[in-house]
Amino acid sequence: MIKEMKVLRVIARLNVGGPAKHVSWLSSGLDQKGWENTLVYGEVEENESDMEFFAREMGVRMVKLKSMARSISIKDDLRCLFEIYKLIQKIKPNIVHTHTSKAGFLGRIAAITYNITHQRKIKIIHTFHGHTFQGYFSRPKERLFLLIERILGRFSDKIITISEQQYKEILETYKVGHPANHQIVKLGIDTSFANSLQRNSFRKDFKIAEDQKIFGIVGRIAPIKNHTLFLQSIADFNRIHTSKKTVFVIIGDGEPDLVAGLKKQTHDLGIDNLIFAGNQSNPSYFYGGIDFLVLTSLNEGTPVSILEAFACGIPVVSTNVGGVPDLIINNERGILIPSGDLKGLVNAYESLLVNDNTQIINQAKTYVVQNYSVTALVDSIDKMYRVLLND
Repeated sequence: MIKEMKVLRVIARLNVGGPAKHVSWLSSGLDQKGWENTLVYGEVEENESDMEFFAREMGVRMVKLKSMARSISIKDDLRCLFEIYKLIQKIKPNIVHTHTSKAGFLGRIAAITYNITHQRKIKIIHTFHGHTFQGYFSRPKERLFLLIERILGRFSDKIITISEQQYKEILETYKVGHPANHQIVKLGIDTSFANSLQRNSFRKDFKIAEDQKIFGIVGRIAPIKNHTLFLQSIADFNRIHTSKKTVFVIIGDGEPDLVAGLKKQTHDLGIDNLIFAGNQSNPSYFYGGIDFLVLTSLNEGTPVSILEAFACGIPVVSTNVGGVPDLIINNERGILIPSGDLKGLVNAYESLLVNDNTQIINQAKTYVVQNYSVTALVDSIDKMYRVLLND
């Protein structure tokens, strides 16, 4: 029998996105199963929206470290490493479970150091929500981060990937960890908001007519999301369809320079049917407004926006990257296009506009309900923790 059930969970920041929701649902759900979770997190970057409120509303026990930031700083990172180490000393968790790359590095180094200095065996787990081995940094940096992950993988009791495709990438392509310490645990999402979609509020606020169709891209604005492809596709679409019965929306925000660059590109391309809606915190509001979801990313884990769109009955077109093909398998639950395929994206818009999408909508709804519940996520992690501690 396990006497103590303490978990120190570490994530770089609680910015808008899937990982912040994931750790909040997970921490809250595991608390109800008898675990004592402490969520350690850092500062969001300037112009990122903070989802700290989401975790607090769920009653999650939280510790914020100002030294924890996404950007690399030797001084702050060393300070953060020391602060996590001191928290481990104070809380004495059975498990340190890290999420996202930066937190995975600092949190695991702190736990490894504690195990060595205290001759204890805290179990160490890391979840890959995505990875930084391609598309984020220069090639030398990517090689360095991959080497670090390979080393840390040797000290991790479990490496969690969130899809079959990601499992193959991390283990087989990038050689991180070994089969015995890998486990696939699918994300869990709360889809209850999809039962109360606000069908007209978003359109009314942004002055979009009822007979206009809306293609929306949801998520933070960052180079890896490749919003440039989205803009190019709108320009090409508009050259073919001049009636302006279709509107495009970017829901999310990012660094001011990136946003300004996209707005300039929008002007240069002569696009007048694109709305920058900024960050929106109420999914019932913005998913209630859009007709189709677009994802143009260069790299992804398992995008929560796709799962949320599935639950809402919104057809999806996405680039074939990361864990996306596990969701939209053989175009059964949406449309997949090759990464960077401008013509394919425009063709997908036309296909979704003219075809009956009932079959893919129904298949997608059934799939997300059966495979991505928060209950299933919490049960899977609870079982994993108990098995590890009983080894």
